[in-house]
Amino acid sequence: MKRILIVVLVVAVVSTILFSTVSFTRIDAGYVGIKVKLYGQDKGVQDITEVTGIVWYNPLTTAIYEFPTFVQHKVWSADITEDSPVNEEFTVTTRDGLSLSFDVGLDYKVIPERVPDIFRTYRKDLSQITNEFIRTMVRNAHNSVAATYTAEDMVSRRAEFEAEVENILRKEMQKAGFELQQVGIIGKIRMPATLEEAINAKIKAVQDAIRAENEKQRIIAEAQKSIEQAKGEAEAIRIRAEAEANANKLISNTLSPLLIQKMYIEKWDGKLPAYGQVPQLFKNVER
Repeated sequence: MKRILIVVLVVAVVSTILFSTVSFTRIDAGYVGIKVKLYGQDKGVQDITEVTGIVWYNPLTTAIYEFPTFVQHKVWSADITEDSPVNEEFTVTTRDGLSLSFDVGLDYKVIPERVPDIFRTYRKDLSQITNEFIRTMVRNAHNSVAATYTAEDMVSRRAEFEAEVENILRKEMQKAGFELQQVGIIGKIRMPATLEEAINAKIKAVQDAIRAENEKQRIIAEAQKSIEQAKGEAEAIRIRAEAEANANKLISNTLSPLLIQKMYIEKWDGKLPAYGQVPQLFKNVER
């Protein structure tokens, strides 16, 4: 009896030890899970990539990391209520040596088949990678492009600036195993108040000049339209006058004295005029 009790106790202890060193996790759809050895000469990412399902492992010697493969959204902002309790705005130096600040929004995805490579490179989870390494890539892209723009250009040609940044960042992130969806400045570009006033005044002056030129062209177009209309009316009058003159000339050329006498006769009612001069045609006609 005592021996059976000892055996049962040993089995219980061994089972407890075994179960305490075995764990499992579930890799859901939309995630890529990787199994990482924590000790030994071959520690690191194994060749096996767990896509979905239950994964059994020893938590003492192995770690499981999950990387979401759906779109990640990150905002680096000066607003401490946005995405971080600290100021995470970006500051760049322009070609004319001025410092500008702004918030940046980023949407990207992990390329699933690149997850093992990503972990080998960074040895961190996705949140840490985003806030450290990806942030550095985003900051460097903005800085490199800003160095080719003046402060004024950054404001007036903002869309062009952002497109250049996105083009650079897309290539850099692709190399690192990430697919860029979109990146852009959120809100306004912040600068010293005096500089902002000067830039806004210049932009307004340019816009006013464009409006004035457009108005000038509109007035010229309307004047030209009136001129063309007047020319058209004058030409119509000339044509009508020429037509009338030609008609009169034709009539005068065709109205011979005999024809006129014939017309008198055709219209005569047989009576001579009681007053006035009697036409020569009817001189010898008795009343």
